[in-house]
Amino acid sequence: MERYLFGLVCLLFPGFAFSAIEVKDLKGRTMSVEVLGYTQSSGNTRIKRLPDGAIFNVKISMFDSASQDKIIAAAPKARAKLDAKLSVGRRRERVEDSSYMKRQTITGKVAIENDSRDIDFINGKATVLLVARQTKRYADDDADYGKILHKEKFDTSLKAGQSFNYECKPVVTEYDSDRDSSNIGGWEYYGWMLIIQEADGTVHSVETSIGNLKKEVDENPELGEVYLGLEVGKLVEKNLANRTQ
Repeated sequence: MERYLFGLVCLLFPGFAFSAIEVKDLKGRTMSVEVLGYTQSSGNTRIKRLPDGAIFNVKISMFDSASQDKIIAAAPKARAKLDAKLSVGRRRERVEDSSYMKRQTITGKVAIENDSRDIDFINGKATVLLVARQTKRYADDDADYGKILHKEKFDTSLKAGQSFNYECKPVVTEYDSDRDSSNIGGWEYYGWMLIIQEADGTVHSVETSIGNLKKEVDENPELGEVYLGLEVGKLVEKNLANRTQ
């Protein structure tokens, strides 16, 4: 009778057919369900029994192995709530005896916290971009553009409530520090971008210190796909769009 009613519901409401799976518990009882949620770290599973619509909160361990695989595959992919920051240090020194040429060493420390109560972030990836700005702009307005100074990738996994820290490789650049028409150019650190990806490669979030981009990436993290394609040495506009010369 239950199978007949379920089939009738699927016929009248085709959308059900795509979210329904048949599972079996450890006592051998079968049922057709829709998976509303699953948490890897706790095993908590929320299911809707079809067609009567009853909702249950159970442990995934009450089902047999094959059913557990089905539940995990059918569960909505919950996104972990991550708090990510990049702290940048800048040490400046003279180049030999020059009073205007400066050597800048940039260091970076990434801190990521998984603020989710029960959603893990596993097998993720992160990419750091450091952007420099041409100092010759002080002598020539047409020289106001940037360059990708550094690109660094690393893996990251955080269970719910955990934190993660990563220290970037130091980067050295040189530039003319005079802010007048005598400036001969060079690359001074300008800002950073941190792109975090899920295990499947989709962009989870983008953080940046570049003011004119922050609102854009907050509203549309998928823009991170564009920035991931930028390589070291690439000349860019202020919005990191490719610059052609």
